[in-house]
Order: sequence, then structure tokens, then C-alpha cells
Amino acid sequence: MFEAPPLSKLQEAIANPSNPIGMRMRAAYFLRQAYENYKKNQDNTEESLYEIKIDEIVIETLSKGLANPQHGSLLRHEFAYVMGQLRDDRCCPTIEQKLLNEDDCIMVRHECGEALGAIGAMSSLPVLKKAIEDNPDRPEIGQTCQLAVDYMNWKANGGEENDGDQPMVCACMLSPYSSVDPAPPHPQHVNMTTQEIGDILRNEEKPLFERYRAMFSLRNRGGSDSVQELGRALLEDTSSALFRHEVAYVLGQMQHNDSLEALAESLKRKDEHHMVRHESAEA
Repeated sequence: MFEAPPLSKLQEAIANPSNPIGMRMRAAYFLRQAYENYKKNQDNTEESLYEIKIDEIVIETLSKGLANPQHGSLLRHEFAYVMGQLRDDRCCPTIEQKLLNEDDCIMVRHECGEALGAIGAMSSLPVLKKAIEDNPDRPEIGQTCQLAVDYMNWKANGGEENDGDQPMVCACMLSPYSSVDPAPPHPQHVNMTTQEIGDILRNEEKPLFERYRAMFSLRNRGGSDSVQELGRALLEDTSSALFRHEVAYVLGQMQHNDSLEALAESLKRKDEHHMVRHESAEA
């Protein structure tokens, strides 16, 4: 964690689309940090020290950034991601609007669908279902929104309590990462070998939600063997660009040297979906 610039400077950075993209992207993550610090202090006596509602400013600033096409698709998709990580349903109106905008970039719309799943507001379910119905020829949108619906339904139906009689805390459930993910690892994976979880990951006949759970189980388990299973999925999968892009994202989180060859190969593939190549480059 780094010391953030003043809030006014972060607002200025995102308000001007001509600012360097690195400056605007860093500002988005500093805004997330400011939001989380503010929320953390709301439960103690330090709350009275705040003269402004930092959470409202953060949400408003990111919402304006997402709504402004001059920022470009890459950065706007990053704004949507950060808004989803806040898990604040006040972000939903802007995100929902952009998800349903058929003229917007698929990458931005995909991230909006994933953000709604991360926030988990049940009021967003009709919007997600509409996006599924309206985008039969855009699997990046439909699959993202279906995953969000599956995740929200999983939580609404008891979440981990319905995953079986495995212990609630196990190696594959303890994530060393701070991200809100589109699917939870499965506690039953703790009793499986890394290869067995990899077999689930690469089984294109299984629902995406189940394969995503295997993906995050492998990520949380870590190590070279898990990275190898994920790398195979990145290069061998033929079922879903959305799936491959998430594998690349996970490999980027893991920051393991053994992923470099697979990520480089994915990036070099000119016929690969731009979402996948982008995520491989970022990883």
C-alpha cells in the first residue's frame, strides 16, 4: 500500500482524459484505497475526523470516468473493475447503464457485468438476465452475466454451507489475494490433486461456474504445478475467450515465473480475442 495523493488530485487526474493513462489508472486504485480506508474508520471514533463523504466522492469520480468514452476502453474497463471491488450498490446504476449499452466496447461491458456480480446487489439480477437475453451473439457478455447470476444465486442459496461437509477453512479457500472474484474455490478441492483440479478446469463440457471454481482453487493453492495447469488451460481451451482471459488474469495475480511462456504465447497469437491478449499482456 502506498500513501495516496490528496483526494482532489485524484479527482483531477480522472476528470481530464488527456492525462497520461498511467496517472489515471493509478488514481483509480488510489481511490479504491481511499474508499476502503474511509469505510474501515467508520466503525470507530475516527469517523468524526472526516469532513467530507469520501465514499461518495470516490463513487462519483469513478462513475464519471466510466461514463466518459474519451478515457478509452482499456481504462474504462479498469474503472468498472475497481467499482465492482468496492462492493457498494451505489455504483450499480452507472454500471448497469453501461452493461446494457450495445454501442459500447465489449471489454467494458464484460467488466460491468463482472462488477455487478462482485457487488452482488439482488436488484441487479433483472439487468444481468436482460443482458444475457439480449446478447446471444456476444458470448463475452452473456457468459459474464451468467457467471454473475450463478455466483449471486450461489450466495443467496447458502454459499459454502451448501458445498458439502468439507471444513469451511481449508488450503484452497484461504486466498492470499485481495480481489473479489467471480467464483469461489470449492472446499472439496482440498482433497484433490492439482492435476485432478486441472482436469475440472480444462473440461469444456462442465459449466463455466464450476471451471472458474477450479481456477481459483488452483490460484489459491499456488506453486509451479498449479501454474502449469492454468497455463495449459490458457493455451489449449477452445470454448471461451472469457474463460481464457480470466486464466490470464489469475496467472498475473500469481506472479510466478513459470507462467511467462504461456502468457507470451497467448499474447503473440494474433487470432486470439483482444480481451485475452490484453489480459496476457497485463499479466
